[in-house]
Amino acid sequence: MATALRRANNYLEPAELAALLRERRVTGRVSDALGRALLQIAGGVWDRFHFTRDRDDFVQDVAVHLLQRPLELADVQKHVFNYLTTCAIHYGMKLREKAFGDRRRFETHAAELLDAGRAIASTDAGD
Repeated sequence: MATALRRANNYLEPAELAALLRERRVTGRVSDALGRALLQIAGGVWDRFHFTRDRDDFVQDVAVHLLQRPLELADVQKHVFNYLTTCAIHYGMKLREKAFGDRRRFETHAAELLDAGRAIASTDAGD
């Protein structure tokens, strides 16, 4: 029987993540190691997909998101790493849609103001 190949480039071992999640369920507290793991997942997702312009903001937003419902719903009997990564990707897509929608709404509003002959408000502090 062939042995399972172990990937040498995992930045986070799924078994370790499952153990950290079990520890969290027992203690009720998020350990520093689990926090670092969530930051690594969020950073890995940003490195692959670049959902936003700023990596640090994305990583922080996603880590906070993962600490909420996804962490509660994660099943340690299944692939926790895959589940949390999928949650991070979906959250990144929502952030991208929100940013695109906000930009599109502003451009539409600015075009309507210009068509009506009104000036666009300045964001300069001196004006």
